[in-house]
Amino acid sequence: MLLKRFIFVITVLAYSITSTGFAESIKLTEVAHLYSELLPNTDGYGLLPKPPALTKEQSDKLFAIGKQSCDSQCATSFGKVLGKADNAIGYSNCSSACIRPRFSFLNLKTGEVTIHDDDPKNADLHYIGLIYQCVEYSRRWWMKNKGITYGSVDSAYEILYLTEGKDIHTGKNFPLARSINGTTQRPPKRGDLLIYHPTKDDPKWRYGHVAVVVDVDLKAGTISVAEENYSNLPWEDPGKYSRKIRLFNISGRYTVLDVPTGESNNPGGARVSGWVY
Repeated sequence: MLLKRFIFVITVLAYSITSTGFAESIKLTEVAHLYSELLPNTDGYGLLPKPPALTKEQSDKLFAIGKQSCDSQCATSFGKVLGKADNAIGYSNCSSACIRPRFSFLNLKTGEVTIHDDDPKNADLHYIGLIYQCVEYSRRWWMKNKGITYGSVDSAYEILYLTEGKDIHTGKNFPLARSINGTTQRPPKRGDLLIYHPTKDDPKWRYGHVAVVVDVDLKAGTISVAEENYSNLPWEDPGKYSRKIRLFNISGRYTVLDVPTGESNNPGGARVSGWVY
């Protein structure tokens, strides 16, 4: 049944691209609802098909541009400490476009985080990520506070589609679950990863974004997040969280908006796809 449903979804997607009449008769929400059922442990409906990854040519070009973007027009200087949440320090990445090809590793014996230009080939060192990107921070927070990690992704938005995580001490895999923003009946909880949808034409949001939920206030309708490479500005509360944004409960289904508390809009924000746990 699962295979038949998968084939049907792919057929609908392909046909909707090639046939305008059919595309008008099949609602995208129905396709998204079917796609949600393909991923196990999904709460809510409306998960859109995973956006296509960048081609190697596109990635190489953006990487080259990124390496040239770290020495000018920084929101704050590269590597500046912006805040700290639960023993995971958040550093400035200069700007959203900046890429420094250096990599962080966690020493599983000492808990120390070190930075290397290449794979140090040390069994005690566990790979975290490309410094000071949002993916690197989310992995580092999970590894230091929960002893778990997730697999390789080219872009932050891909985390929503992962189905397995890994215990960094035992090496055992475990199932990941996800909640779909706007339709889930499970609110975000501390330690969840908040995933943003990509906007391919916007350099800031081309890869999406990921932040760690460090506090939830259901009564006030807010969540606090910790992260790197969102604004690259000092955190609102440097000892606890980077930002607070809005959470709504509408008839038992939860919606997170990338809007600061007390505000009604965020011109520089983006759409939250869901959260992973």
